Amino acid sequence: MHDIARKICEIKRFRNEILNSRRDMALLQHSLADVKRVVIINSSSRSGSSLLYALLGRLPQVYALTGEAAPFYKLNSCLDGFNPHLSDRIPTERIDDIIDLAGISQDFLSDMFLAESADGQIDAAGYIEDLMLRFFLQWPGVALDPATVRKCITQVLECYTAGNHRFCAEDFYLGLLEKLSSVWPQINPFYYDIGTDKVALRFPSLDIPVGPPTAGFTIEEPPFVLLSPRRRPTVADLSSKTLLLKATVDCYRMNLVDRLFPNADIRIIHLVRNPAATINGIYDGWHHRGFFSHNLKHSFDGGGMDRLNIKGYSDIYPFGSTWWNFDLPEGWQEFANRELVEVCAFQWRSANAEILENLAQGHRPNCRVHFEDIIRSAASRRGEFERMLDFMGIPVEEVVALGLDELPVVQSTLPPQLYRWKKREDMIARVLAAPRIHDMAACFGYNTENMESWL
Repeated sequence: MHDIARKICEIKRFRNEILNSRRDMALLQHSLADVKRVVIINSSSRSGSSLLYALLGRLPQVYALTGEAAPFYKLNSCLDGFNPHLSDRIPTERIDDIIDLAGISQDFLSDMFLAESADGQIDAAGYIEDLMLRFFLQWPGVALDPATVRKCITQVLECYTAGNHRFCAEDFYLGLLEKLSSVWPQINPFYYDIGTDKVALRFPSLDIPVGPPTAGFTIEEPPFVLLSPRRRPTVADLSSKTLLLKATVDCYRMNLVDRLFPNADIRIIHLVRNPAATINGIYDGWHHRGFFSHNLKHSFDGGGMDRLNIKGYSDIYPFGSTWWNFDLPEGWQEFANRELVEVCAFQWRSANAEILENLAQGHRPNCRVHFEDIIRSAASRRGEFERMLDFMGIPVEEVVALGLDELPVVQSTLPPQLYRWKKREDMIARVLAAPRIHDMAACFGYNTENMESWL
């Protein structure tokens, strides 16, 4: 754990050097206490939250982080006397001891962007620094030299903008990753949120990785986000527009969210998806090169458990004895020797149980959305988004800004396909029969006797 703390301190020092040079930015002279409206998408992993986040982030009345908040939570957690690998929960009474609230505030404010593209008016200096900040979160196990990283980004950006009138993040990143990986071969383009075929075409001699991007720990979990040049919100936007957030870990940390935004109207969109599709998606994710969240070897030191023994995972991959994927609910130790499908069902139920418990407190407005109603048809999708906009306090006429005719592909392990869960139907049906899973499904209106209709 000491090595992790040391590396995080190095990254924070580097980030502070860049952010301190931006002190003339009005936004960084404020804090999250100035944010007045927050909408958080709460869901279990692989329920479609990345797609919903991408679509709602197109609204002119919304500003958002470039990705999930989870990397900033890791970056601003004190590991002295706190083991983050016990679970994703943080005891309310220990938040001030464990979390650097001012650090998270600064990181959030430096990462916020508006929907509008900056095509034709790219702030090259600012964009280069944004890319540097993000690369150090993505590759904590690589000894990156800031001056060399800056030089590589600058050269590729100048070349790209000179030859392209319209900015395409994927194309730019492929060129940039080619440059960076020539200096640091550990930087593997397959860990980015770019289609596998497109990366393979650009890097034909590069093997598709199987394990985590770094041996020790992750700050940002792959697939790594792509940053595009965007406009930043103004100080006035903090009070007049809505901050949109999405991170599965927030299901377990709404007590922290309340502390971060003491003066905000916080609203919850509870996104649910049928357990067959979600469990199948989580299962695919455990076998993907992304979503590595916790290296649990530090939790095994001196304890009665010395490794993970998840059947269908730990017995396949050499890293499967220590690396955990997705969220880490309390009680994960009981599943360390189970079948992978049982672990996935446990994660689906745990996240939704946390959400329901938080909502039962009754002090946050909430809106439940079924992911099936987003993908079922264009008419169904439009109706759901009009309902969400109304809930968010945004005129429903703004639905036209979302471009709902064509859905983007984001954070996907495989090309989108309806009924994909049926390839594991027998396995999934077995875990759905468990009373705790069956009852949670029924709570959301999913009848396990009518699974054939589940998308």
